[in-house]
Amino acid sequence: MRNDHRHFPLYPNEITCEFLEKCFGAEVKSFDIDTSMTAGGVLADAFRVFNIEFEQGNDLPRSCFVKCTKEIPEVVELCLSTQVYAKEVYFYSTLINKVKNTIRVPECYAIFRDESDKECKEFCLVLEDFSIENWTPFDQFENPMDFDDTVMLMKDLGAFHAACWNEPISNEAGLGPYKAHWQSLNDSFWDEGTTAWDQVLPKWKEVYNEDLLSMVDSETQDTILKINEIYNSKNAKLIQQKLIEELQNRPRTITHGDARGNNIFKSNDGKTIGIIDWQMWAAGPASNEFSQLWFNSYSLESGMILRLEELTKIYYDSLTQTNEDIKSSYPFDQLFDDTKLIFINMWIQYIGFTLGSIDGYKDPEQEKSKQNWREMMKRNMETVHYSGCLDSFENFISKQGLG
Repeated sequence: MRNDHRHFPLYPNEITCEFLEKCFGAEVKSFDIDTSMTAGGVLADAFRVFNIEFEQGNDLPRSCFVKCTKEIPEVVELCLSTQVYAKEVYFYSTLINKVKNTIRVPECYAIFRDESDKECKEFCLVLEDFSIENWTPFDQFENPMDFDDTVMLMKDLGAFHAACWNEPISNEAGLGPYKAHWQSLNDSFWDEGTTAWDQVLPKWKEVYNEDLLSMVDSETQDTILKINEIYNSKNAKLIQQKLIEELQNRPRTITHGDARGNNIFKSNDGKTIGIIDWQMWAAGPASNEFSQLWFNSYSLESGMILRLEELTKIYYDSLTQTNEDIKSSYPFDQLFDDTKLIFINMWIQYIGFTLGSIDGYKDPEQEKSKQNWREMMKRNMETVHYSGCLDSFENFISKQGLG
């Protein structure tokens, strides 16, 4: 992927004082680089530049976060197929001006790309560093959001969505007719003459030495099996098509799309929520925001999923606070029902994620990732059941006359 004609870095060893001078407009004497988070970036590479020393004293940032094209070609192709890179570049070049007054996002100091490269196959973003001096990162396992943290997030998401309400359809990346970011995983559910679910079950047993469904209680098992039965029915593909068409008819806003615990920060004064990783944003129904949040961020034992409606109402009050017209165009009951329908859609995506990644967990060096994914799939199934989304799904199918 290296390109001698590139005028910007894609790798840590390509960062120079001259490059940083382009970003900050001041002469730089020295800097340090931390690449410890690079391996954890699934879709892009990222590293921290810190201890930036300028030739003259000023109040410019002493650190920044550099995000660029992933070095793994297979990942790059996946990102290009879903416009991940083009979407993030468009966010920081354009959408940030609409968003940043309503929800805290990293400042963008510089964007580098070849103007002829519409897919942004090679790009470099220089972003504000949410440093530990000012921010506390959440972690889905070690430091999950609690109820009060989630209330803050819901209020900020409501204000953010209200500011972007009625986002028009256009040809820009992410602004076409709505579909879930990883909808292709749902569309491929029936590939190879079988289903992704039927392929996942034996692989899970091989890698984890347990049945996938054995992690959850019997009622949750029944819910998951009923959903699978629907996705094995003669009308399954039509049901999925109708579901997306229905959601495309809802009022549109901009949604982050990956507002899970690990992408959320809290300011150290406890007053502000910040959100990073704007690569999976999508224009569509506001309900698109919540599946990643609920599937990833909370264990069943936390009790948070049992407060789904309460927290969604807090969000809705924030959403409608400055725009009463939203109440008539997108009533709460409709938004809440849509949220649960999108939970179903996301669950099928997670089956696809598992099928695509599970062989990699055979590597002993991936033991931590393997156990994290086990916990994620347990949370996903429990969220599907305890949210009551199967009832919404069955009601939708009945109304469509596809039962």
